Amino acid sequence: MPYNEEHALQAIKDLLKTIHKLRAPGGCPWDREQNHATLRKFLIEETYETLEVLDQIRTPQDLNDTRLKKAFIEEWGDVLLQILLHAEIASESDPEISFASIAHQLNHKMIRRHPHVFGETKVQSSENVVQNWEQIKQSEKGAESQPNSVFDGIPAGLPPLPKTLKVIQKVTKVGFQWPDLKGPVEKLEEEVAELKAALSHSDLEPEEYLQKIESEIGDILFSVCNVTSFLKLDPEAALRATLRKFESRFRFIEDRLREKGTCPEKSSLSEMDLYWNEAKKAEQA
Repeated sequence: MPYNEEHALQAIKDLLKTIHKLRAPGGCPWDREQNHATLRKFLIEETYETLEVLDQIRTPQDLNDTRLKKAFIEEWGDVLLQILLHAEIASESDPEISFASIAHQLNHKMIRRHPHVFGETKVQSSENVVQNWEQIKQSEKGAESQPNSVFDGIPAGLPPLPKTLKVIQKVTKVGFQWPDLKGPVEKLEEEVAELKAALSHSDLEPEEYLQKIESEIGDILFSVCNVTSFLKLDPEAALRATLRKFESRFRFIEDRLREKGTCPEKSSLSEMDLYWNEAKKAEQA
């Protein structure tokens, strides 16, 4: 359905009524039992399911695919459901909190932080937009909330990869970064060499040995994130793409083995590796 403001507003009104009825006395027992804590895991799950769909969209034309279009609408609907449920639950104890108050606050914030659109401010690039956004954000918080560290404001609950990227971006803004890509790449090579050296320390006690290896692997992961940051890439997106590729190739192996009446558990590594290479060739073709 093409965008129509009247239809959009009516759809939101209908959805708000539905959520309210689900939570009201006589509504759905499961929905009525939920609270902010119990819903937390669903917000995370639905977000990652949405990311899985977004990873499949390379160009706007990709959404012409019926299956992908359906998944896009459904997954974003599931994310919106989480927002509406949290708003409804909060409104039951504090009437000042509601979906309306959330939308109202967001609308005003977007207008304040886009003076180049809703005001007279002039910008030359998207970088200027980001700089203005950060300045306005800090002025809104006031002088009393000046950060004690560049890391203030990074959510503690972020998964490790996106949190690492945030940390790197923060220190880069204050100049703690190499001037070009050569530095991060050489650091990555150095960390890989240190891992190889650590792996040869078989004289260490098992626990100490594993701790040393774990530390070196952590350094490598951090260095990889720094390389991706330099290139303005997302390490988590890169890893998700690799996982999809790995899964696709292994499914190819399973299919080929199934055709022969067998399975991975009953096959040799060399046989599976043969089909792995066949899958790679199929991808290239």
